[in-house]
Amino acid sequence: MLNPQYVAGFVDGEGAFSITVSPRSSLNVGWEIRPSFSLSQNKASRSVIFKMKEFFNCGHIRPSKKDNTVKYEVRSLEDLQRKIIPHFEKYSLHTSKRKNFEIFRKVVQLMSQGKHLEANGIKEIFTHLEKLNESSKKIYNRKKLQGLMNV
Repeated sequence: MLNPQYVAGFVDGEGAFSITVSPRSSLNVGWEIRPSFSLSQNKASRSVIFKMKEFFNCGHIRPSKKDNTVKYEVRSLEDLQRKIIPHFEKYSLHTSKRKNFEIFRKVVQLMSQGKHLEANGIKEIFTHLEKLNESSKKIYNRKKLQGLMNV
C-alpha cells in the first residue's frame, strides 16, 4: 500500500483537479458540470497508476492513444466526496494545485447540495470556476456562458 503522504506529493506533481462545463439543452439549467480528479503517466510508469487506483479504491484507468499515457480518473461525486477530498484535506498539497483543490472541493460541495440543478446555483459554481487555472477548467460554448452570467 502506498504511503498517504507520498500520494499527496505525487498528486502535487502529476495530478489534476478539473471541472468540465458543457451546454446541455436536456437539463433544466442548460449546463452539465462534471468534476474530475485525474493522474496520468507514460506507459512505462503505469504501475503507479494502478497503485493509486488501489489506494483510493475507486475510479477508472484507461489508456490514452493520443499521448501514449495511462490515465486514472475519478468522476463519481460520491467517491470524490468520500475518498478523494478527505484525503487531500488530511494530507495537504503544497503547490498551486492547493488553490485548485480548494475551488474543486467547493464546487463538489455545492453539487452535493444540488446547486448544479438550479440557475442560481450554476451561477455560484461559475463564480468559483473563474478562479481556476485555465488548464483545470474546460468550458464549452463560452459565449452562451457569458450570456448566463449577465442574466
